[in-house]
Amino acid sequence: MLLDFLPTGSSNLDRFLRGGIRTGVITNIFGASGSGKSQFCFSICANLIKKNKDVKTIFIDTSGNFRPERILDITDNHNSERVLDNIHYIRPYSINDQFEAIKKIYEIKPKLVIVDTITSLISIESKNISRHLILMKFIHELAHTAINNNCAIVTTNMVRNIISKNSVYKTITNIDEHPKKIKLEREFMGKSVSLSIHIKLKFEIISISNNLYKVSFIQPFIKDSTTFRITKTGVL
Repeated sequence: MLLDFLPTGSSNLDRFLRGGIRTGVITNIFGASGSGKSQFCFSICANLIKKNKDVKTIFIDTSGNFRPERILDITDNHNSERVLDNIHYIRPYSINDQFEAIKKIYEIKPKLVIVDTITSLISIESKNISRHLILMKFIHELAHTAINNNCAIVTTNMVRNIISKNSVYKTITNIDEHPKKIKLEREFMGKSVSLSIHIKLKFEIISISNNLYKVSFIQPFIKDSTTFRITKTGVL
């Protein structure tokens, strides 16, 4: 299988990702709300269409985050019907709908598939160990689909705050030390996600006022990170 690289719209991010978003694998992005996950997905979707107007993409929107106007802003194309016709939008409302969406990948044969967000419906409809089993099965099927169709699959995920009870916080005066609970951000159901995905990236907010964000490799573990901006024309 020959791997292709899809452009993100940012030459800096393409270099960071060693060429762009890879086909044949799953790239999972997680981060806090507002860290640029959906905007990044809009950008790679729009830039792929800008590069090839006949290419097909699928956007599986489990959370109602899809914004067609952002796609048009990034492509800077007034022929909205032509641009949006290349994006096959799927809005699942249940876990079963989410699994059924995988079948569309084999029918449509897209170059890019977005799943935004991968855990939202599963977390609502299932509990405890069953939600992990369902999630692992879904990602496993996605991984096979990416390989069999040589398409790039990008998933997004949320974070949860974990309280660290044993952390120590130093006062500003640095004289006394007081125990304090500190919130740590961890990917929601992150261990289950990691079993079948190939690339995992963490997005963080650096400065909302400056539209500045940070991306780091989590899987494979590479001590590398970079920053990017989100503008009207996508990620830079």
